[in-house]
Amino acid sequence: MSEVGVSDGRQTRDASPYAENGVAARLLLLEPLTCIALAGHAVAVHLVSAEGLSSPATWAAAVLAAAGVIGLLGRRVPWAAAVRAGIVLVTAYVLLALRNEGSGYFLLWFFVLVSVYPLVLPRTLSRCLVPAVPLAYLMLVPLGAADGPPPVALLRAVSLALIGLFVHLAASAYREAVADRDSALAVLDTYVDATPVGLGFWDTDLRYRRLNAALVALSGLPLADHLGRSVLDLPSVSPVLALNLRRVLHTGEPVHEVEIESAGRVWMSSCFPVRLGSRLLGVGAVAVDVTDQRLARAELSRSATHDALTGLPNRDLFTDRLTVALAQAERGGELTAVLFCDLDRFKVINDSLGHAAGDEVLRLMTARLGSVVQSGDTLARLGGDEFAILRTEVPSAAEARAFAERVRSAVREPLQLGGRTVTATVSVGLTVCGPAEQDAASLLRDADVAMYQAKDGGRDRVATIDDTLRRGASERLELHGALRRAVDNDEITVVYQPVVTLAHAGAAGLPHPVIGFEALARWRRPGHGDVPPADFIPLAEDLGLIHALGEHVLRTACTAVREWREETGLPLTVAVNLSARQLETRDCAARVAAVLDEVGLPASALVLEVTESVLMLDVQTSMRELGELRRLGVTLAIDDFGTGYSSLAYLRDLPVDVLKIDRSFTSRMPDIAALFVFMVELTHALGAVTVVEGVETAAQLEAVTHVGCDQVQGYFVSRPLHADAVSPYLRDALEGSGTRDEAADHEGSLLRHAPDRAP
Repeated sequence: MSEVGVSDGRQTRDASPYAENGVAARLLLLEPLTCIALAGHAVAVHLVSAEGLSSPATWAAAVLAAAGVIGLLGRRVPWAAAVRAGIVLVTAYVLLALRNEGSGYFLLWFFVLVSVYPLVLPRTLSRCLVPAVPLAYLMLVPLGAADGPPPVALLRAVSLALIGLFVHLAASAYREAVADRDSALAVLDTYVDATPVGLGFWDTDLRYRRLNAALVALSGLPLADHLGRSVLDLPSVSPVLALNLRRVLHTGEPVHEVEIESAGRVWMSSCFPVRLGSRLLGVGAVAVDVTDQRLARAELSRSATHDALTGLPNRDLFTDRLTVALAQAERGGELTAVLFCDLDRFKVINDSLGHAAGDEVLRLMTARLGSVVQSGDTLARLGGDEFAILRTEVPSAAEARAFAERVRSAVREPLQLGGRTVTATVSVGLTVCGPAEQDAASLLRDADVAMYQAKDGGRDRVATIDDTLRRGASERLELHGALRRAVDNDEITVVYQPVVTLAHAGAAGLPHPVIGFEALARWRRPGHGDVPPADFIPLAEDLGLIHALGEHVLRTACTAVREWREETGLPLTVAVNLSARQLETRDCAARVAAVLDEVGLPASALVLEVTESVLMLDVQTSMRELGELRRLGVTLAIDDFGTGYSSLAYLRDLPVDVLKIDRSFTSRMPDIAALFVFMVELTHALGAVTVVEGVETAAQLEAVTHVGCDQVQGYFVSRPLHADAVSPYLRDALEGSGTRDEAADHEGSLLRHAPDRAP
């Protein structure tokens, strides 16, 4: 057990064998004094007897005195105490056995032995001493030296045994109590020393009396340099701690949550008075090392405001600094410039060299940009491959433009990347504003708009915001909101362009049997008129609205064609465009199946059109998703065929049923009739059906009919029809082509005439 010495304040663990046997320190001092006391008793007996100076009592006194003095001088160990006990026993036995004058007085020594030595001897020796003393006394009876008749001697022996047993048991109980206490305190000491919380206790003189290893670390000094010394004597200990200890000692009130910095660490400390009843014993303190927590908090705070890859400020911190810079510019009247930098074709690097290479490019770009910015500028990474630079106290717009050109030039220097030389360029959008002209959000937005202008202008250039660009950005923002509202409120309508078969065409060429319709999305924006699909469809993809818009068109078209099939009895089909975003989702087929099941339209009545360019973006994904759709039973068509960069090998493997020849080819008929023949023969060789788009004249219709095309659509056949105009159109088509049965026969003839489709 660790104990605090009152005299010197040292915290030590008694490692002597006595401590192991639970013998108190005061008893260890008493035992040698016992020998000296018995020596004095021998001298007193000698004085009352008539014997000379060389009497046995004198020699016994000398021996005992010498043993006692040796014990006092430091030989307080178990075997030494046992030797002294043996000396006392032998000396007492001899002095009684000699039967000299006053020998009976030495009977007292037997009682001293059984009263004192069981307390100081180890447990085993104590157990042996208890019967040894009475037996030694009884050995005096045959010699007639027992100082009384045998019955009295026997009673004395029993008394000696009982006294020895009682003292031995008391000593054993004491030792067990001490052992239990020491064990509990040892566990407590181990716990206190192991805890990472610093614990300490100072007396009323502010001297260290107890402290654990964690608190020792507060000063960086060894434990021995603390105990017994005043906190004021240790200059390495924080003066804040000394001040708080004195304050608690004088006021009697605790002090909580005081920060202490020592030895490069940060501690949170609390000091409090320690009382026993009403008496103040001293001052206690606890200290918690919060250095790691502070560092973690600082790192977390930094991660919230800085980019993890480059270590640059992120968008939030950049915006905050821009706000501060604008406020300072308003007071000082300076110009503020913001550069929005975007790496050109960064996706190509990521896709071709991998994301690790892309990350390395971003780090190198950070170094390049950092070499250009000046003291007081802020370089930030806004996300992805977008960087921004804030410049304050700009002399002029021309100087800001020159700086932007330096940024562009610095980035264009070739990079060494994994043994490859890579050249990266950057498009820079620049905006400069005077005091109180714009806020941070609008300034950053203008720089972003200018950057896109630089992209549209051919990349690797600097563009400066102007009123035209600003108006265009504002209009696009309004268009975004209007499209969101239109999709949410089902304001997107669907029109239907008839698709007719060229099989059994009459001499005049019209009317032709209608086999289906292509569903086309239309948006009439309130106050602005019709918005071309080429404008709002890509916008819907960018805004993530294409799934909702696509499902709306699909559901509307499938519902309408189901009603027309029931009304006319014709096996009409409906073609619906599928965007790249819809095709790349893994649940595309499930969404289509859900709509068909909800509407009650057979899958064979649905044609899904995908543009050639979309299919070629990711051929493997396209083939997988088209295969899922094909298994539903829907018909698959390649739209705008001939405008992309299809490989014949891919066309052979793609599970498509229809190739729709783009209107750009139709408009040049009959001049490119040979090319049309090739495309039709290629389509038939693939086991597909041809649909010609953009037929607007009788000559074009005659030309595509002559080369063997299967189906046509265009203004010459019919313009796109609103849903309420489709039924009259179908009635007119039926009246012109005969009865419903004849129309069905025409459809059967078409299926027989068309080449076999791929399975």
